[in-house]
Amino acid sequence: MSGKSTYTEKQFAVLQRRLKRERVARESAEAILTQKSLDMYNMLQQSKLAQKNLELALWASQESFWSWQAETDVMEIRSFSLHSESVSTWSGTLIQLMRRVHEDDMENLQFHWTMALHGNRERIEFSFRLKLDRDYQWVRLRGRVLRRGLAGEALHIVGTTKDITQQRKAEQSFHLMASAFASSREPMLVLTPNLIITECNEAFIELLGAGTKEQCLGLNFNELLTEEKVDQTRLVDEKQVRFESKVVTQKGEGKVVDVSLALFDTFQQASSYLIATMRDISDKKRSEIRLRQLALHDDLTGLANRNALREAVTKYANESQHFLLVFVDLDGFKAINDNAGHERGDAELQRIGALLTGMFGPIGEVGRWGGDEFIVVLPEQDIDSVVEKSQQLIKQIEEDVIYAKNTEMRLSASIGIAQYPEHSDSIESLIQCADAAMYQAKELGKGQAFVYEPGLYESMTQQISMANDLRRAVENHLLDFYIQGKYAPNGELKGGEVLCRWISGLHGVVSPTVFIPIAEEQKLDRAIGLQALESACDYISIMESQQGEAIPMSVNITANQLLDPNFPDEAVRICSLSHVSPEFIELELTESVFIRDEKQALRALTELRERGFKLSLDDFGTGFSSLSYLRSFQFEVVKVDRSLVQGIHKDSKANALFLGLVSMLKSLQIDVVVEGVELESYLPLIEQADVHLMQGFYFDKPMPYDQFLARHTHDSLR
Repeated sequence: MSGKSTYTEKQFAVLQRRLKRERVARESAEAILTQKSLDMYNMLQQSKLAQKNLELALWASQESFWSWQAETDVMEIRSFSLHSESVSTWSGTLIQLMRRVHEDDMENLQFHWTMALHGNRERIEFSFRLKLDRDYQWVRLRGRVLRRGLAGEALHIVGTTKDITQQRKAEQSFHLMASAFASSREPMLVLTPNLIITECNEAFIELLGAGTKEQCLGLNFNELLTEEKVDQTRLVDEKQVRFESKVVTQKGEGKVVDVSLALFDTFQQASSYLIATMRDISDKKRSEIRLRQLALHDDLTGLANRNALREAVTKYANESQHFLLVFVDLDGFKAINDNAGHERGDAELQRIGALLTGMFGPIGEVGRWGGDEFIVVLPEQDIDSVVEKSQQLIKQIEEDVIYAKNTEMRLSASIGIAQYPEHSDSIESLIQCADAAMYQAKELGKGQAFVYEPGLYESMTQQISMANDLRRAVENHLLDFYIQGKYAPNGELKGGEVLCRWISGLHGVVSPTVFIPIAEEQKLDRAIGLQALESACDYISIMESQQGEAIPMSVNITANQLLDPNFPDEAVRICSLSHVSPEFIELELTESVFIRDEKQALRALTELRERGFKLSLDDFGTGFSSLSYLRSFQFEVVKVDRSLVQGIHKDSKANALFLGLVSMLKSLQIDVVVEGVELESYLPLIEQADVHLMQGFYFDKPMPYDQFLARHTHDSLR
């Protein structure tokens, strides 16, 4: 028993040892398995982290992963989204991909792909346009062959792809900008912050007159500017500046330029640069100078014009400086302009300008105010000295003799002088004072210098008021037309003269010797003449209707009216409207029309005669050239002026002259009317001269038509 028991114990001990070994082995295996599992887990986590990092890297670079397998001909493109932590995948065959490729990029894509498949190129990179959704996008494809077959053909290619549409647009924009920079007609430069030229275009090279671009690069931009320079502090604050300056070319020529600079920062503001644009405005500046010259100077004489004179007067007034204003108006210029021609008139204006400059230029401002008017502004001058110089100037002006149409003409001048601030401290008022003084010089006989006196301007203002009132009277037909008869020596009424009278609501009864010159100056005489003709036709019509017969009427016409090419037609129209024959109308004119334009006057008179009007030369004997006009044109009637009649009853010489003059006119077969018959004692002498028509206060004074008609009954007309 004991032996059997011992065997059993040994066997149990062996079993226990075996179990222990197995347990140790199992624990060791489990420990190894656990470690291996942990290692595998760590490797998996590292792999996931690496994958995540790869995805992050691809996302950060905006790249996508792609893979192509020759076995399936399928290309798979995977893109990663960081926000959604998702992967989007597109897959398709190579043919399906190529259907989305722009046709212009197909050849390039096929070439690179073929080189990767069958060539020795392990890496591939090319760009093409790929249609995604509706629009094409630029895509850059990069890859590497991982595995090739026995024949060297690619079996597996992987790589990345990236949307480079914005990059391409930026590149295109850059190329366009570079092209615009290079081809711009305006000089353009790229500068460093310290104004060193790093790039420039051809236009800048031409502006500077440099031979090559290299001669311009590295120059300091501010050193090229000779006037205003770049204010770098202002440029930093405002980011852009613009100013005008001047550059001197390499040939030494100065050019005025308009400069614009803008400050730009590079990506992430790591550095900055300047873009400068220049424009050559030399021609513009020359034009501005020329325009200012034209704006401030008279083109004909070269003197200062009205604008420049106003600037000079304003300057002296603002500085409270004493000065004299001399107003010069030429006498006789219109006659020279009309008879000798505008070219001679212009030459005379230039001559006067030179005389004024010689006399007053060294001590003041000389300018042309307009037409034949000049103004001189003289600071700090003695008035007596200026009056003396003005008189000397008048003599110099009168020295030149002008011959035209067998007539000798001379210019003269009327000069008015006013003081600042004694006569007025207002510029406009001072000019008016000098103007009033000039008109006073004309009133005193012209060819004089007159210093302004208090009250002159007010008198001129009254004249202006009278001119305005006269204009209103003419426009509203408020003038009266009286009649003065023409009589035979026995007192029989033979005709009448229509005479204009004006009774103003502001100025009372105004004499024709006052308002007729104003009418001519204001160009109102034409309208007055037509209204007088209308009145004459009305009087003739009324007389015919009331008394069965009428007398002829004479109407005075001025030079302005006669030289108007429309006057003959207007005169005929007025007669026609009143059913009056032009033979009943006698048109009276003075020799002044021939002084204005003799040829035109003769043409107008001929046309009026052909229309049936009777023509009369008025005021005969007062002018020096009346006889020559009688030879040039055959007048039907001549009215001998009252100055040749006065005193014939008591002065044998006056009577002899009167008789000789009438005899001469009768020998020319011209009817004679004697004006100014005021005394009965004239009648025998006038009858002795065989004159059949007389006019004057002895017979009647001018009177309204109704009074005239009431005075002359039906019997008296016979």
